[in-house]
Amino acid sequence: MKAVLIILLFSGQTQFKSFEYQLKDFDGHPGFTDNEIVMSCSEHAENLYSQLAEHRWGKSQGWYLKDGSGTLQGYIC
Repeated sequence: MKAVLIILLFSGQTQFKSFEYQLKDFDGHPGFTDNEIVMSCSEHAENLYSQLAEHRWGKSQGWYLKDGSGTLQGYIC
């Protein structure tokens, strides 16, 4: 399955970084429910967050890219 990370660059541009993820069977039943699809995507996206960015607390809290070019804003599954 495919999904997209949404990145806001400090230059003011929005960037979309696509990623693929495997469906995970959370309930042990045959087939995948809508919830399992969303949970599989969310789990993978959150792992990517920590690989690409670091979370900062304080006045300007958020997920800042490790290369200093912008922030992670979310993802679309």
